[in-house]
Amino acid sequence: MNQRVLLAIALAIPILALIAVAGMKAQQRASGVEVVLPIEGFDPRDLLSGHYLTYRVDYGIPTSCGEMYETQADLCLEPTRAVYPHNQRPDDCRLFLRGYCDTNTGFSVENLNRFYIPEEHAAVLDSKVRDKQGSLVLAVDAQGNAVIKDLLINGKPWRDALTSE
Repeated sequence: MNQRVLLAIALAIPILALIAVAGMKAQQRASGVEVVLPIEGFDPRDLLSGHYLTYRVDYGIPTSCGEMYETQADLCLEPTRAVYPHNQRPDDCRLFLRGYCDTNTGFSVENLNRFYIPEEHAAVLDSKVRDKQGSLVLAVDAQGNAVIKDLLINGKPWRDALTSE
């Protein structure tokens, strides 16, 4: 085969993979069930790191995971909030988040602890999240995967909350 053809194939594969991942995330955002969870800042030295906020999500459960530390776990959101070992939640659990239990933080979900923001709004948003005015809108799919849809400040999308001040 011609080296140019091989080069074109080698370049096309990662580009197609990125397009596929972006498409899957967009589909998940569009079709997932919306869940709103409060957030709070937890490290005064590093709440704002680069162009993103870091925070702790309040899942509405005690921070302890019982005996399930360092394991995968599922957080049932409906009908009642409780943490269960991975794939051992009750049959009536209609909506759940797939995550893990950590000895330091309790239950958490990967990739839900950062929200990217424009630098010019960093100081204001940092302050509002520290004052416990922030919450996240998540899209949760049937497999328990979640993506962040938006950051809310006092119940409004962050861009609207900044322009109304």
